Amino acid sequence: MKKILVGFALVIGSVTAAQAQDVDAKDVPEAVKSALSQKYANATDLEWEKHGDNFEADFDVDRIDHAVMIDPSGKILMARHDVMEKDLPQGIRTAIGQNYKGMRVDDVEQMEKDGKTYYQLELDQKGQDKKVVLSQDGKEVTDPAYWD
Repeated sequence: MKKILVGFALVIGSVTAAQAQDVDAKDVPEAVKSALSQKYANATDLEWEKHGDNFEADFDVDRIDHAVMIDPSGKILMARHDVMEKDLPQGIRTAIGQNYKGMRVDDVEQMEKDGKTYYQLELDQKGQDKKVVLSQDGKEVTDPAYWD
């Protein structure tokens, strides 16, 4: 049984490592670091990960969690940050009430991609999590996908 559990843990660890790898700041291209510092000059607690060819920066601005995906040339591909449920636009709150009745909003982030704003939500109902992305008009979308 121990061998099975150890093998399972190794497989899970390998899958997780294949998806994202921690990167030391010295190994992040200058164009990527420059793009981040230009847009988020007040970033603190900065950590880097590599996803394929792209770099993800996880950081805080005024104690609010942020993440930005940047390509090697320094182009910001996507950005997200935590928001309070009470700060969601009315259309999003209405969509939650109509389409996810009985589910508790557990986590809310505002995401920007290609000049458009989306909201990604983690919803909970009796221990079951559901992760969704909503457009500004409250419609569930699959592109962009939920970004962990």
